[in-house]
Amino acid sequence: MMAMFFGVIDVCYAVSIQSLFSQAVRAGSRFAITYSASYNGTACGSQAACIAQVVQDNAVGFLAGVKGNSIVVNYYISNNLTTPVMSCSGGTCTAGTPALPYTYSVATTTGTTSVTISYPNQPGNIVEVTIPSYPLLWMVPITGFSAGSQVTDFGGNKGLGLTLSASSADVLGGLQQGTSIPPSP
Repeated sequence: MMAMFFGVIDVCYAVSIQSLFSQAVRAGSRFAITYSASYNGTACGSQAACIAQVVQDNAVGFLAGVKGNSIVVNYYISNNLTTPVMSCSGGTCTAGTPALPYTYSVATTTGTTSVTISYPNQPGNIVEVTIPSYPLLWMVPITGFSAGSQVTDFGGNKGLGLTLSASSADVLGGLQQGTSIPPSP
């Protein structure tokens, strides 16, 4: 009876955290399209740092401290959604491919036109906010019960559990009025 009781609590806990993370990354991608360089009145070093702070605040402490390094912000150009042109995590951004500035042709009804991408977070690009792998150990490991896989949490504890992930993406719209260059990604 106790095993079933704790099993129900563990499953409900995991579903609740998964839902919380899904909402947090959605809030981060919604914030990204505003191009704001500050959050809650505090200037951020980059747009990705502000986005990560929004995700952390919406994760109600589950991504606090070093756990915040598990938040990844990727920028994609619209004709290549498989490889990010820039990926940011833990306050560090890494350039991807293709190298910017990048020009490609788009077919239109009157022929073709060239599109030049100069910034990773340029309007028309796609921002993806993701928590790729968050380890969650079962609260009460039951001997002989093998649901889940072997995971290591942020404290170095090993045991049976789940690896949760969440992702949200949106198209970056127009820049704020009076600006012509997006903030630092």
